[in-house]
Amino acid sequence: MKRQKKQYPEDFKSLLGFSTVSWVQGFATMIYALFMQFLTDYSGIDAAIGKAGYAAAFGTVILLITRIIDAVDDPLQAWIMDSAPERKSGKYRRFTFWGILLIGVGIILMFTLPDFVKRNKVLLFIWILFGYILFEMGSAFNGTGPIIQKATIDANVRTKITSLLRMGIIIAIIPSVFFIPIVTAANASIGDMGKSFSIVTIIITIIYCAISLGGLALIKEPYLGNTKEEGKEEATKLSWRDVWEMLKTNKPLLVHNLAYFIGNMSYAVSSAVLVYFLKWFYCADMATGVVDEAKYASIYGIYGVISLIPNFLTPLVAGFVVKKLGSVDKAARVTVLLGGIGYGLVIVLYFLGILQLSPWVFIFLNLIAGIPASIAVIPSMLLNTECADYVEYNTGKNMAAMTAAVNGVVQKAQSAIAVVIPGLILTSVGYSVDSVTGNYAGDLTKLPTMVFGLVVATSLIPFLVSVGSWAVYKFGYDITPEYRVKMTAELERRRALAAEAAKEQ
Repeated sequence: MKRQKKQYPEDFKSLLGFSTVSWVQGFATMIYALFMQFLTDYSGIDAAIGKAGYAAAFGTVILLITRIIDAVDDPLQAWIMDSAPERKSGKYRRFTFWGILLIGVGIILMFTLPDFVKRNKVLLFIWILFGYILFEMGSAFNGTGPIIQKATIDANVRTKITSLLRMGIIIAIIPSVFFIPIVTAANASIGDMGKSFSIVTIIITIIYCAISLGGLALIKEPYLGNTKEEGKEEATKLSWRDVWEMLKTNKPLLVHNLAYFIGNMSYAVSSAVLVYFLKWFYCADMATGVVDEAKYASIYGIYGVISLIPNFLTPLVAGFVVKKLGSVDKAARVTVLLGGIGYGLVIVLYFLGILQLSPWVFIFLNLIAGIPASIAVIPSMLLNTECADYVEYNTGKNMAAMTAAVNGVVQKAQSAIAVVIPGLILTSVGYSVDSVTGNYAGDLTKLPTMVFGLVVATSLIPFLVSVGSWAVYKFGYDITPEYRVKMTAELERRRALAAEAAKEQ
C-alpha cells in the first residue's frame, strides 16, 4: 500500500523550514546571555576607560535601558505585523525576513567594539544601544508563532511543529553552549580574548543568517483573505482599542504571562550567573585572583555537553508529557515546579559542603533541574498559541503577533532582572578583570562575598520563583478542557469559511 504523502503544514519541506528559520535568533539570544561577561571580562572597557569596575556598572545600566525600550517597541512592532494586510505571499513572512537580517547586524555590532569606541564613554553607549535596537527589532519581527497559529488549529500538529522548531533552535545553540571553549581555542592563534570573542561571533552569525533565510524560503504562510463574517469588520483592521480590550479581557493571556514571568526567572537568573559562578567558584585562586582559563574552558565545555541532554530530550518527550498530564497548563506548572526543586538542591548541598567538592556535583544538579525546566518550554510556547486562539475566538480578530509580543516583553523583563542581579553583585565588589589574561583586577578581599552571592542567585532564587509560578498556573489559568474543545471547533469552522472565501478572490 502506497504511503500517503503528508500535507501542509506536516510535509517535509514545511517542517524543515520551521526547524531552521529561527536558528539565528536562537543563537543570538543565547550569545546575548554572555554579553554581560563579554563587557566585563573580554571587551577591555576598563583598560580603555582607565577605571576598574566601570564595565560592570556600565553593563548593568545599558542593559536595563534597553529593556525599557523593549517595553514600548515590542507591542508597536506586533501591532504593525497584525495590522498588515493579508497577501498571498504571506504577511508575517516578510517581517520575518527583515527580522533575520536585523538580528544579524545588531548582534555583530554589539560584540564588535573598536578601540576608538571603547575609549569614548558617549560613543560606547550609542554604539551598543544602536546595535541592541537593531537586534531587538529583528527579534520582535519574528512571525513564526503567528504563522503556526494560522497554519493549523490541531493541537497535535502544533505540538509536532513547535517541538521541531525547538529542536532546530537547540541544534543552532550548540556553538553558544561551547562558546567559551571555542573562543579559548581560537585565542591560541589570535592572542587576544576580546578579539577572539568578536571574530567567532561574527562568523557564526553570518552562517546562521543564511540558514534562517533558507528555512524561511521553505515555509508557506496560509492566505486566508481579507474577508468579513456576520457583519464584522475586516480582521486585519486592528486598532489600539482592540489591543487594549484584548489585554483587559484575556485573563488566560495575563495569567500565563505572569506565571511565565515568575517561573522562567529561574532559568534567566541561573543562566546570567552561571558563567561567573563556574569561573570563580571552581577555577580561581581566591588569594591571587588568578584564573585557570584552560580549566574554566574545560568545565564550561563539560557543562555544555551535559546541558544539551535535557534540551534534546525536550522535543522528544514534551508531547508525551502534555498528553499524560492532560492539558498544556498542567504540564507547564508541574514541569516548572520540578525544575525549581532541582535548583533548590544546590543551596542545600552548598551549606553541607558537598557543592565545593567538585564541579561535577553542580553539573549533575543542573542536569536534574534542567530536564523538567527544558520540558516546560514546549507547554509554555503552546500556551502562547492557545492564548492567541482565545483572542481570535472572542474578538474575531487575529492578534497572534500581539499576544506573542506580550510574552516577548515578559521575557525582556526577565532578562532585565537577570542582568540586574549579577550586575548588582559584581558592582558591589568593584568587579574588574584583565581582558588579556582573564585574571581578577579588583579588590581580592571581596571575592568570597561575590562568590556567595553567585551561589544564592543560581540556587535559592530559582527555587522560590518556580514555586510562585506553579501557584499562579494552579489557581489562575481557567481555560478548561470543555472550553478548549468548544473554542477549537468554532475556530476550525471560521478557518474553513475564510479559506473558501480566499479561493474565490
